[in-house]
Amino acid sequence: MKRILFVIMALFTLICVGCSNNNGATTTEVDNYKLSVLAPGGAPAIAAAELATTYKDDYTFTLGVEASVLQTEFVNKTNDVIIAPINLGANMYSKNQNYVLASVLTWGNLFFASGKANFTLADMNGADVIFFGQNTVNDVVVKYVLEQNNIVPANITYLGDTGLTRDQLVASDDVIVLIAEPALSVAKAKKANITSISVQDLYQEASGNNKFPQAGCFVKQDTIKEHKAVVDSFLERLETSAGLCATQTEVVAGYAEAFALGGTKPILTKAIPNCNINYVKASNAKAAIEFAVSIKPALFGGAVPANEFYYA
Repeated sequence: MKRILFVIMALFTLICVGCSNNNGATTTEVDNYKLSVLAPGGAPAIAAAELATTYKDDYTFTLGVEASVLQTEFVNKTNDVIIAPINLGANMYSKNQNYVLASVLTWGNLFFASGKANFTLADMNGADVIFFGQNTVNDVVVKYVLEQNNIVPANITYLGDTGLTRDQLVASDDVIVLIAEPALSVAKAKKANITSISVQDLYQEASGNNKFPQAGCFVKQDTIKEHKAVVDSFLERLETSAGLCATQTEVVAGYAEAFALGGTKPILTKAIPNCNINYVKASNAKAAIEFAVSIKPALFGGAVPANEFYYA
């Protein structure tokens, strides 16, 4: 019996030594997995600009991609994290469940704008207008606020992105466009007579909701299963990065300029407060998302997203 007890104690001692470092502190395995992160240009990428700068060696960032590539990325699962329109992520989840929503990052940066003298919302009634973002959450919200204000344009022409609507706005005083920040600030820097009307304000007046869930951070399910601690650490850092857009706007503008995310540092400093960047955990944004879905369910996969869509 004594020999058995001696062997047990010896084994216990060896195990304890193996679990401790020279200072007696227990060590844990470190996961050095390097997340890959993809984001389109403008406000979604600006939300991550500080993170991409400060932790450039910890993650692989691709910022400022064309929005047209995002749907393919949700299918191919090439990246661990995709920052994308809420409706696109919800639609893709209904098809393949590859990615779940971790947080909403931007809450609307859209404006109707024109160089027309004394431009008002009523000028859009019966007019030819130029929009971007067809069949996106932006399109859903814009058509909702127009309908709620009894505005019916004669014709809507869609362009590929807000950079193109910006060019139209700068080129002519007669056009009425939908434009996003920071493209609007770039246009106003080139042309002083531009008048803009906030779509976010119109949405709040019509719906009673404070802004709308525009773009969010989606995380690959496989990555969560295999590297959850890395994912959670990234999300904490992303929340900090997004928060700095309000508290250290000029610094973030410098980071965004370095990544060519929409303009010069002075212009971006003016634009960022109008980008409505605010990190909100997905579960806390559920009600706002479900209201947006109710406007046009087809663009969100046909139904309210399942509870599993929201990363806990």
